[in-house]
Amino acid sequence: MRSQKASPGARRRVVGEVLVHGLSHDGRGLARVKGKTLFVEGGLPGEQVSVLLTEDRRRYASGRVNTIESASSERVEPPCRHFKTCGGCSLQYWSHEGQLQGKQSIVLDQLQRFSSLQPAEVSEPLVSHPYGYRYRCRLSIIWKKGRLSLGFREKQSKNIVDIKECPVLAEPLQPLPEKLRALLSELKQREAVSHAELFLADSGRAILLRHIRDLPPADLNKLEVFAREEQLHLYLKGDEQHVGCLYAPVDDPWMYYRIPELDLKFQFRPADFTQVNWSVNCAMVLQALDWLDLKPEEKVLDLFCGLGNFSLALARKAASVVGVEGSAGAVERASFNADLNGLKNCRFYQADLAALVGGKQAEGWLTENYDAMLLDPPRTGAIEIIEQMADYLPDRLLYVSCNPATLARDAGALAKLGFSLERLGVMDMFPQTGHVESMALFKKHT
Repeated sequence: MRSQKASPGARRRVVGEVLVHGLSHDGRGLARVKGKTLFVEGGLPGEQVSVLLTEDRRRYASGRVNTIESASSERVEPPCRHFKTCGGCSLQYWSHEGQLQGKQSIVLDQLQRFSSLQPAEVSEPLVSHPYGYRYRCRLSIIWKKGRLSLGFREKQSKNIVDIKECPVLAEPLQPLPEKLRALLSELKQREAVSHAELFLADSGRAILLRHIRDLPPADLNKLEVFAREEQLHLYLKGDEQHVGCLYAPVDDPWMYYRIPELDLKFQFRPADFTQVNWSVNCAMVLQALDWLDLKPEEKVLDLFCGLGNFSLALARKAASVVGVEGSAGAVERASFNADLNGLKNCRFYQADLAALVGGKQAEGWLTENYDAMLLDPPRTGAIEIIEQMADYLPDRLLYVSCNPATLARDAGALAKLGFSLERLGVMDMFPQTGHVESMALFKKHT
């Protein structure tokens, strides 16, 4: 029988004397009420709280902390003045050390619960600065009755929190929201601008403005003057999805970042996926090389390779690297970045790795012999390509995960194929949020 939501009145009911005993995969507290699981937003393990219910089903219920009767020693005061309304950084009430320990527990629990696996070794987390780490973000822009709201979505709402500050932004980006607010107020077609994306890279700062109508020459001139005064790249993106560079403080219209330890430079464009935390990204790439322990004669397959973030590093150590990615633009950028760094031992292919790969998509890479493999899938995981490549998987496989649940599922599939989980470590890519990133090394039984 299908479970039913409670009535709106029941969902607003407050439940008292609830003991939070653990964590769910998304960082919410876990409790038990009348024999069923209660997910508690804002609850920490060991706390006694009352809970305002937001959902009540037959097998589980959800809610948020209403009052704290007994607080955890890991509870801290959130430093951001927008914390109570903004939906962005939901774990600021939790100490940074507590977040790291909690996220590690979440990954280990998911692996045990859904695949009956525990790693032979748990590595120390890759740690970030708790604030000032974010090198890119997206701001929503809404005008109502002539008043501008510029910021992030409210918690569980489509409304916009009009931010004055954002402490997780990298320091050079922090003044930009207020400067952008003043700039937009001066435009004739100001309501045509719907979103803004802020970037910081080794090439400097950048802003991408998305607009739903063409901007008049007077507005374009004001935007260009602003970009020149701030010495930043300014990009425009209209409905046709084309991204154009209105102003660049240097000859190159595109941005780049580096991994200095490997003497690598990566060019990227605003629509490309890049990690938001550069320091952890560098540490993550170096750790991947360390765990894979590649030999100069080995051949590596890098799936979901993006613009070559791992591929180029692998190519510094291995004889050859094959990268595969679903986005044609990312494949083009990966090939460009390999040439930019003088790497001739890389090949890149486009294929939809979430579907059955065949025909031209599979030519040149799918059934070749590899010594090692790296997987960096999206949140949906990599079960489709793992199952399709079951007979071709090399003995060493490094899995970079952004979702503990799909990592656990995929780890179970690998275990059935004869792989053991040798090493696991969490990565502090998104402090103050419920996002859990981890790295797992699998080896096939001999």
